Formats: sequence, C-alpha cells, structure tokens
Amino acid sequence: MATDTSPEALTLAYLAGVIDSDGFISINRSTRKGRLYFGAVIGISGTRPQPHELAASLWGGQIYCYQPKNPRHRAQYQWSRQGEGAVAAILAIQPYLRIKQEQARIALEAQEHISEGRCEDPYPWFGPDYDPNVLLNELRDEMVFVLNQGRRITSRTWDQFPAVPS
Repeated sequence: MATDTSPEALTLAYLAGVIDSDGFISINRSTRKGRLYFGAVIGISGTRPQPHELAASLWGGQIYCYQPKNPRHRAQYQWSRQGEGAVAAILAIQPYLRIKQEQARIALEAQEHISEGRCEDPYPWFGPDYDPNVLLNELRDEMVFVLNQGRRITSRTWDQFPAVPS
C-alpha cells in the first residue's frame, strides 16, 4: 500500500497526532434564551503556539492565550473550531487519527444531523413531533462515555490523584 508523503499529507498527519495527544474532538451543547444548541468542536490546548498557528492557518479560528497567575507556569494556548469549521478540520485529519477516531465519528454524525435540520424540509422521514435534540443529546452522552473510557484501566476507573511524596 502506497503512503502519501506529500507536504500536505504530512501536515495533516502531524496535526492528527497533535489532536490525538493535546487536542480534543467533542460536541458542544449550549443554551441561549431557553433553546438548546449543539455543534461539533475540535481544538488544541498546549504550551507551544506553533501547532495552534498551523491549525488556524488551515481552518481559521482564533488562538487564545491564557497567562497563569503562577509565574513558574507557562502560558497556555488554545485553538478551536465549531460547527462546519470543525467538520472541515475533522474530515481532513480523520484518516490519520489513531486515538480519537470514535470521537471524530460521533462529532461528524452529530453535525450532519444538525445540518439536516437546517434544510427547507428538515427530517422529512420523521413525524411533525420529532425533536432532533433527543438524538443530539444521545450522541453527546455517547461522546462523554467514549471520552471517559480513557480513564479506565483494567476495568477500574481511576479518578483519584496520585500520592505526593513527602
């Protein structure tokens, strides 16, 4: 099997590795004026701005910098995209993801459902009482479940902090 080693493919593979390690793919849920809104979200958090700048150059979005109060701590950068902007980024890196494939699949499914709801005749296969938020909440719950599986080791959930040597 031939591997694409073009600069673009290498860049996407690099960013997929960044997302797999220091990034996130999820479903954002917010409430405004009593109405629920959902959207796929992808982002990177870390102490070096270069991956954030690279992602922003490809998919847009803003890079935010947080300066911790403790002067011994380094600045934290965050880049993220939501909605259709997130979809473009997720689709571009999806073939290269190794750890967050399932999160990518769920986020893309949710955003597809959201996009269908914006059509002139949304969800024509469902009745007039169909509430799209039910499925979106289920997908978000599935996302939370998948994300929490990263905390499970040998059938035990590790929620405690390690002991600090004295």
